Amino acid sequence: MMKRTGQINIRGAAALVAGLMLALVSAGCSESQANKMQENKTIRPVKAVTLCRPGENTAWRFPGTVRSLRDVDLSFRVGGPVVTLAVDRGEKVQKGDVIARIDPRDFEVAVATLTANLAVSRAQLKEAELQYRRYKTLRAESAAAQATFDSITATYEVAGASVDAAEKRLEEAKNSLDDTVLIAPFDGYVHEKFIENHETVAQGQPVISIVDLDHMEVEVAIPEGMLPIVKRIGGIACRFDALPGETLTATVKELSKNPNPSNRSYPLYLTLNENAGHRIRPGMASEVTLTARDLEAGFAVPETAVVNTVEDGSFVWVVDEKEMAARQVSVELLGADRKGLRIDGPLEEGMQVIAAGVRGLSDGRKVKVLPEVSSTNVGGEL
Repeated sequence: MMKRTGQINIRGAAALVAGLMLALVSAGCSESQANKMQENKTIRPVKAVTLCRPGENTAWRFPGTVRSLRDVDLSFRVGGPVVTLAVDRGEKVQKGDVIARIDPRDFEVAVATLTANLAVSRAQLKEAELQYRRYKTLRAESAAAQATFDSITATYEVAGASVDAAEKRLEEAKNSLDDTVLIAPFDGYVHEKFIENHETVAQGQPVISIVDLDHMEVEVAIPEGMLPIVKRIGGIACRFDALPGETLTATVKELSKNPNPSNRSYPLYLTLNENAGHRIRPGMASEVTLTARDLEAGFAVPETAVVNTVEDGSFVWVVDEKEMAARQVSVELLGADRKGLRIDGPLEEGMQVIAAGVRGLSDGRKVKVLPEVSSTNVGGEL
């Protein structure tokens, strides 16, 4: 009996130990799950950076030269003695104003003579037409020889051609008479006067130059190797010695396709956006600052934002703004620069990447984003 009772006690002890172990395991699992649930309920404070398109503004400075958008030398299309020169240097002129006149008398005589010649030619045409109609009828009735009709027809055609030629000569003479008056083609200022009144000028000889001071441009020489920046120009600032302390903005008008053969630079023409009140003139020097964006791949983030593990490789924690939770996103490291690490992956501009407080994060962990950390996040501290 004593032996059997011993066996029963041993079996009971074993069952008790097994029960206790099962209870401890169950309690441990429950505690682990509870801790995990509690962890997910705990909001983790973090700091994050907002992703923006790569690149930054870089400025280049070039010397420039002021030009007028409209700057012309006016000349007569005919030659002769000038009898009127109604403007002087610096004088404002309006479109349509009379600038100068050439003595019109010879041109008036030519118009009168050609007008008379045209009248004679028209009279001859009228007589030739009457003869042509008469002989056309006679020829139809076989009452006139074919040779005679052919001669009358030729005379009629020559008379018609003579009228056409006379009309064209008269038109040219009238145009020449009109060209004895020099008219301002647009509003502007007299920049230079090349002759004086009563001088005799030749056809095409410059008389005055007119500039439009209300619309100016600046010419800049762009080196061949820097042509790609032209398409990325975001801002243009122009400074002038004549306007101390002032800066005028400009926009790109055009880039010349023809380089300067002496230095292989390309003229870039910039239109000034503001009216300088006629304080800058053609030929003045300008300092032009062109601001353009650098083009770089990927997004720049602080080094502390990128996590590297054997199992998952490189990844970052992105804030799910709807759930306010951390989401793991795999990335590719492209390199490093003064801004931090440059990464690429399924990222978009505007996303928030956690840069401080990443240690111990898990996918889905609730987070609270504190004021944004600097791009360097020195020390990685919150």
